[in-house]
Amino acid sequence: MLAVDLIVEPEVEPIVSLAADRHFMHAVQRASRTRNAVLRVYSFGGDVLALGRYHLAPSPSDAASPVRLTRRHTGGRAIPFGDGFVGVSLVLPHRSALVSDDPFSLAPHQVINRYVRGILEGCKLAQVPTFYPGRDFVTVDGRILGLVSFEIDEHGALLFESVLANTRDFSVLPHFLEAVDPAGIVKAEMLTPESSTSLARELGTRLSLTEVAELLRRGYTKQFSLSIEPHTLNTLEVQAIEAVAAREFPPDTWLQGRRARQDLDRRSSVWMQLGVFEAQYSLEQDRFLKEIQFSGDFIANSAAITKLEHNLRLCPAEWRAIDAIATEIFSQPEHFILGIGRARAIADLIVRGLGA
Repeated sequence: MLAVDLIVEPEVEPIVSLAADRHFMHAVQRASRTRNAVLRVYSFGGDVLALGRYHLAPSPSDAASPVRLTRRHTGGRAIPFGDGFVGVSLVLPHRSALVSDDPFSLAPHQVINRYVRGILEGCKLAQVPTFYPGRDFVTVDGRILGLVSFEIDEHGALLFESVLANTRDFSVLPHFLEAVDPAGIVKAEMLTPESSTSLARELGTRLSLTEVAELLRRGYTKQFSLSIEPHTLNTLEVQAIEAVAAREFPPDTWLQGRRARQDLDRRSSVWMQLGVFEAQYSLEQDRFLKEIQFSGDFIANSAAITKLEHNLRLCPAEWRAIDAIATEIFSQPEHFILGIGRARAIADLIVRGLGA
């Protein structure tokens, strides 16, 4: 039976939260593991807009905004976070760890379907009839209750991530976007009160963070036959997480690390399964891709996107050459990109902008 540490953290700082997930992804991969897996349930204080890993960041503003901005480890849509929402991080040594010793037993498109089941089971224990209809949402009678996504790091560790609406719902997204992104850099589907819901609305009462964590603990225990025990961070762990936060997540390199660039003078954009899929790029001698940056709502392992952007440099600016590079990368079992359909959509996207 896999042993899982349950960590509950109220009103953690977003940068510290990012660092905690990164720290635990390293910890479950070490040769002399200090832990097998981590289930972390947490909240942020105030109003927060959480960008997906691949969104272009809005330009920094000198004006004080009531909404803070953060960027998740995982791809997917921009969503509201902060007061009234609960974050869930499940960290495992590899993407199939709860079902097999073979890291590639689960195909990438199966990962969310499998690990969301602990959340669904926990909500059903509270008599909330949640459903995963596919893609990246958890719903109740068709109304959005939560978002799910995942990242697999360069060593194969899995971070399965969810944000659940507890006492507020996702319809606050337009207000949050207006506050931090008046220029409209981030494209997003506008969710309404009618298309969204919350645990409080479904239950007719408010649950504390601890109560939500207990439902999730019970849900994952029942669904996967796990041993999940409460864990409080010790002094060494706190220091290690603070060091990761300082080293890997300063705002200028993490939050602003993917932004609109003036040197990339061509842009192509399409709406796909999860939302927008964009490419900014420049050409060398009008015949080769000089440099390229992808952005949008897709879900992918970060190593694959880094490799894709690197390998496309000086690639002939024609469909077959672009598709050959994308196909080679995403035919490897460790790499994936979800939410755009087939990998050929990458070449389609770039070629679409060549005549602009």
